Amino acid sequence: MIKKIIMLTILFTLISSGFLLAAETSSEEIRELISQGKTEKALDILQKTDLELDSDLKFYKALLLSWQGEYERAETILLDLIGTNPQRLDSYSQLARIYGWQRQFIKAEEIIDKAQNISYSSERTAILSQHAEWQGQYFKAKKLMEKAAANAETLELKSDYQKRLKRINRELKSSLYLEGRAVYSKTDKEDLELRFGLEKLVKDGVQLNTSAGANYFKEEFNFVFRSKIELEQPLISDKTFLSSEFVLYNGQSRDKYEMNNNFDYLINPQNLVGVNLNIIEDNINSNYQTFELEYEHRFKKTIMVLKNTSRHDDSGWRGDFSQHLDLYFPRDNYLLNLAVSHYDGEYIFKIGFEFSDLFSGDSFNLSNLNLWYNNDDVSNLDFRIDFK
Repeated sequence: MIKKIIMLTILFTLISSGFLLAAETSSEEIRELISQGKTEKALDILQKTDLELDSDLKFYKALLLSWQGEYERAETILLDLIGTNPQRLDSYSQLARIYGWQRQFIKAEEIIDKAQNISYSSERTAILSQHAEWQGQYFKAKKLMEKAAANAETLELKSDYQKRLKRINRELKSSLYLEGRAVYSKTDKEDLELRFGLEKLVKDGVQLNTSAGANYFKEEFNFVFRSKIELEQPLISDKTFLSSEFVLYNGQSRDKYEMNNNFDYLINPQNLVGVNLNIIEDNINSNYQTFELEYEHRFKKTIMVLKNTSRHDDSGWRGDFSQHLDLYFPRDNYLLNLAVSHYDGEYIFKIGFEFSDLFSGDSFNLSNLNLWYNNDDVSNLDFRIDFK
């Protein structure tokens, strides 16, 4: 009887072992499923498999989790892999990608530096170049991509880097555009403007925008010139934005200049505060400034902007000159704007539509069209065409 029990136990153990061996998941099987696009099936298999002793399967699980946006779980696995096997460099690369997708670019740079100190890879340099592009730092992106191309391990990689380098160079080229505006009101009648402009990234964090053209106002033509400089990261903090614009009108019906200065601070992804200081001087107002405080809050499907404008002229400062409430409702390629403004006990209501990327041809792109109308019988149309 004892012999029978022993024999049955051995037989059962052998059968169970056979099933376990047959059920073992291999990295080749997972790679095959990924190459076939069956990523959900691959992840489902890995979720049910004991991965403790297989670093390849751990890596694939982290990879698949990151593709599904489960960055925290993927990060935990990859950090564990780096801790237990610091020579496995693909873990560093994937972790850097995950940080980049979450816009944690400093973390991505730090983890790539650790891997490059172990063994250089052009692919990791290309990842940093991509991250620089996402931040609008095209000079940095170009430098990194040139380094990746010069040190490419294969001809295929070199060809890919050169294609990406061409794309970056296109972003660094000066871009030409045409802007137009038409305003009609009962008091001033037509106010028309047409300007040709040049936009240029001077260096990472410094954008220069200059335009000139003609303005038609009160049945007279005037010359108009605009020049704007914008400062952002990496020149200043990634939460701040600075701009300053000089505007000049010269002619019979409009002879003035303006200085419009703007500072924005991003408190968090939902909240922003801003300060605007505008200086205007013409033949009517020789001492005129406005100071505007702005608060913006982003709801799930709506953006709310609150503003208070103070005014200074020859009579002195007035802290509550006007108040404004704007509601924006973003859609796929247009924006609905509902606004109310308060001036001296009077309320002005406005409705507007802003369309983006309406039409793209071989040589130009209608990138913006803005229409609005208020209950004071003022209507506005403005547009921008970018030339390729």
